[in-house]
Formats: sequence, C-alpha cells, structure tokens
Amino acid sequence: MAYTNLSFDYIAMFFLFMLLIWYIIGKKVPLKSFRYFFYVILCAFFATLLEIVGYLIVRYRDFVPFHYAYYTTSIQLFFIHNFVVMLTYCLVTMAHIDIKKNKALKCIFIMSWVVIAIICIPNLFHNRIMTLDDGKYAAAGIGYILYAVDAVMIVMCIWVFVKRRMDFKFLKTNIIVFLFLSGVTCGIAQVLKFAPMLNFAIAILCTVMYLYQNSSSAVSDQVTGQLNRSFFGEYIHDKFSIGKAFAVVVVNLDDFKFVNQSMGVETGDKLLFEFGRFLEHMDSGTEVFHFDADQFCAVMDMDDKNPLQIAELIKNRLEQPWLEGSKDIMMTATTCIIECPNDAKDILSLMEVIDYSMENAKSTKKRSISYAKDMDLERIHQAKQIEKAVKKAVSRKTVQVYYQPIYSSKNAAYNSAEALARINDEQLGFIPPDLFIPIAERCGVINELGDLIFENVCRFIKENNLANTSIEYIDINVSPLQLMQRDYSRNLLHVMKKYDVQPSQINIEITETAAMTTFPVVNDNLYDLVENGIAVSLDDYGSGYANIGYINKMPFKFIKIDKDIVWEAFKNDKASITLEYTICMLAALKMNIIAEGVETEEMRELLTTFGCQYLQGWYFSKAVPGDEFLKML
Repeated sequence: MAYTNLSFDYIAMFFLFMLLIWYIIGKKVPLKSFRYFFYVILCAFFATLLEIVGYLIVRYRDFVPFHYAYYTTSIQLFFIHNFVVMLTYCLVTMAHIDIKKNKALKCIFIMSWVVIAIICIPNLFHNRIMTLDDGKYAAAGIGYILYAVDAVMIVMCIWVFVKRRMDFKFLKTNIIVFLFLSGVTCGIAQVLKFAPMLNFAIAILCTVMYLYQNSSSAVSDQVTGQLNRSFFGEYIHDKFSIGKAFAVVVVNLDDFKFVNQSMGVETGDKLLFEFGRFLEHMDSGTEVFHFDADQFCAVMDMDDKNPLQIAELIKNRLEQPWLEGSKDIMMTATTCIIECPNDAKDILSLMEVIDYSMENAKSTKKRSISYAKDMDLERIHQAKQIEKAVKKAVSRKTVQVYYQPIYSSKNAAYNSAEALARINDEQLGFIPPDLFIPIAERCGVINELGDLIFENVCRFIKENNLANTSIEYIDINVSPLQLMQRDYSRNLLHVMKKYDVQPSQINIEITETAAMTTFPVVNDNLYDLVENGIAVSLDDYGSGYANIGYINKMPFKFIKIDKDIVWEAFKNDKASITLEYTICMLAALKMNIIAEGVETEEMRELLTTFGCQYLQGWYFSKAVPGDEFLKML
C-alpha cells in the first residue's frame, strides 16, 4: 500500500472493464470453461478495483476513516486469491478434465475456496492477515497460508500445461505460459514491494486468453459464420461431461457441388451463408456447426426438444427456393439424427457415427430423414477401424505381400503365383482383403496401396532371382480406380525398370468391373501395358456380368474362372456341363485358363480332364509369406 504509482492498475482496470463489456454483449463461446472464465475476469476486476480504492483510502486517510482500508484490503485479498483458484479451475476444464468426477481435484478446489473464505472473511473484523502501519502493508503469519494456496494452484497449472498441452486447441500455449509465468513473477515482485504490476499482468493474461478463445478462425467458419468442425470437438466434450442426453441432427445438402460448378463458388457461398443463418435462427437453444462445404450439424438437448421436429422444419424450408430473385435455387438434403449417449458415448465414436451414418444415408436413403439407431452401427464402427488400420499400414509401409502358387497341369509344377495383400493390425489382427480392399477404394488410399504392393512384388522378383526358378510370372490384382490414373502404365514400367523386372514376369489381373468400364483412360492403360509385353488376365470370370463380347474385345491372355463356378460344378451335373463347355470355348479362343478354388484331388483331376491348364487353390497351398513360398519352390 506504500506504492505511489497506480498507472498500471488504471490500465489494468481499463482492460478488465472492456473484457466484461465484450463478454456480456458479445457472442459467447458455448463451453463450460468460457463460462468459468467470466468469473476469472470478475475476480481480477474487483481485485484491481479494491486495490485502487484501498490505496486511495490510505492516501486520504485524513478524510476517510482508516479502518475502511482493512475492509477493502480484506475483500481485495479474497478476490485476488480466488482469481488464482478460478483461473486454475478454468484451465483444468479446458484440458477436458472432469473435475466433478475427479475426487482428488474436487477436494483440492473445495479446500482452497474454504481456506480463502475462512481466512479473508473474518479478517474484516480481526485484521489477522496483514497490518497497515503508517500506510504500509505487511503480511501477518496467517496470510502466508493464502500464498501456499496460490503455490498449489500454480503447480497445478504448470502440470496441466505440461501434461495436457494438446488439449488447448484454442490457446497459443507458449504465449499463455509466458504470460502466466510473467504474472507469477509480477506477483512475487509486488509482495516483495518492488513494483505494483500484478494486476496489469493479470489483465493482459485475461485479455489474451479471451481473444484466443473467441478467435474467429479457431471457432467460426469464415463462409457461414457458424461454429466450425474444429470447435465441434470442444463443444461435444462439454456435452458428454454434463451427462445429459442430447441429439445431433446432421444435414447434408444434396448435389451441392453442382451449384458451385454451374453457378460459381460465390453463389455457392451465398447459399451456404443463407442456409446456415436459417439453421441458427430456426430454434433457440440449438447450436449450429458448419462441418464441410455441404454439411451442417445442429446439436440440441433431448429433454426439451424433439430432433425429428427440427429435421422436419429443415425439410419444409428446403421446399422453398433459396437466393430468391435472379438465381432461385431449389435444394434437397439428406438428414440423419444421432442420439447420444445411446448411439455414441464419446467424441471419437460420435465422429465415426456422423461420417458413416451420413455416408450410409446418402447411398441408401438420399433426400430422407433417418436415425442412426436404425443402422448397423457395429458394422459402421468396424469399417471405421479397418479404414484407420489400412491408412496406418499404407503410411507405415507395413502391408505384407503373400503368394499363392498356381500349378501348371502340363508341366506338373508351380509356374506362377498370385500376389495377395495382407494387413496385420495391432488391435484388429489379420484383416481379410475382401474387407479392406473396398474400404481402401472408398477412403482414397487404393492407389497408394496398389503402388506399394507392386513395388514389393518387383523387389521380391529381383532379390530372389525368380527368373531362374519355375516361376514365369507373378499375378498382381489391380483396382479399376488404379487404372483410371492417366499415367498408371508409365508408372508401372518405371518401377519395373528400377528393379530390372522383365515385362513377361508380370501379369496384371483386373475384375469384370474394370473390364466393362467405358473410361478411355482405362483402355489406354491396358493396351499400353500389353504393347510393352505385360500380360493381362480377367479375374473371377463367371461371377459377374462379363460376356464373350468383352473377352473378344479386351486383350486378355488369361481367364480365371471364379471359385464359386468351380465349386458349383461338383454339386450338380448342369453346372459341371456348363463349366466343361466354358473351358472348351475359352480354349478354342486360345485363352489360358486358370481355375480357382481347387481344394481336392477330385477337383484337380476333373478340371485337368476338362482341359484347364492352370490350377489354383488350397489343395496346392494357401497364400503364404514370401520366404515360405520360396521354400515350396
């Protein structure tokens, strides 16, 4: 109280007063931590105000009863130490730590508030915390207990910053830590009577935290003004921690890309802005988030709102035109309702359900309103886990290549093998290719996966000198999406040249889907491969819709008969006759025929009798790792 310069306190008062005004009149971030931050600002404001008042009482003690200084200082101490506790409480909440469920933390905070109240409130009457002799402040013994409380809170803050740094998505952690430590330094300096800058440091810290929490780029979407996808995670953490049931209504505008392509991005942005504004004002108490270009989410409590009514309200509005005037636009939407915690129990599972339920709804029930609970959420969850495993395996290059030998009836030896991808995930174990290949195609990593497999096969051929064995070539399955890459054939030839692999040592297998495609780039790639000496085979013949016309048109060297056709031939006579004549027809067309699914000696003998030159199946061997395959040779 002996300080004579209150300039820093006045500046602090200005900043804190403006923060209170901004908080009250501004758009509030819908988080518990932001609500607690209001009490942090209040404590800092009253602590600064009372310090100024206390000083002025001391300065003008000839005109104001001196014992009023004890009152103001006691209350000021109550607020300044509560500021430290509330700031810690706020930071712990920001780190997604549920204090109410953490008994140790809950006990520490309650004890801190109780100690501050027990020491500060009686001091209004007993003056045990400090003395004010000749206008100079001096702490008494019991006052050091308050400093001990502050020390505990400071240690807790540092622990939270260190251990949960990644949870502070909307704070520049380095800056906040620097300001926090600066505030601690200023507090020590003020207690030691060096400089009255504590309140100024507190005001700057609060201002920076407020600005970062309210940062438009971190919280809001720049096109629509709604809360963005990044902030959605913070908000949902709060919703789950409260424990009340809530619903998420996911709205996906159908064919929105057509609006951007036909009318321009500017018109598309105007449409998104208008639709987002409608969602924001259609119902009070509903938080709206803009996820992607064409996707919005509305979150509401289940106790007082019916999500189906909200979905119907959106559907009814979409029956009216948007951007009325010269550019009337009619839109439709696919809507999915997710009820928490029934459909999802945490933020990670909710994000999975949002992505996959909407994908399922768009593929099966476009322009409709559906419930996530009516979908196979377990399958959705499994698909998401497999997607993660595939992406991880591709990025880490841990995809394994197994080889299933193909037997030549003419040579009575293995003459080739099919390369098959295998993924062994730490959590999921071995994942069957029929599960992960479609998911790899859907999530956009099939090209990287295919490139990885092809390079592994070429390396295997070179390192083990397969040209000097009975193995003439290796079959490699290729997805239609890979063939749609304009430079696909050139890239394959480049890899083969890198490993000194001859074109005759590679055979590309394509499915009937790829064979029937009308994309010119697919045919260009196939013919380019054939012209460079790489054989092409049709996989799983008989399982789909390919007919003799496709076989005549495409440059196939090998035809693989699907295992289901082979197995059926050993169940009834008609299927057996069909298979025999199919093999005869293909042989007459000078095709090399490979039968899949050979599992018994009877199958081997009959297929050989039918004229099938090559056999593949578990009778000979299942797919095995490369080293085991070499031992078999």
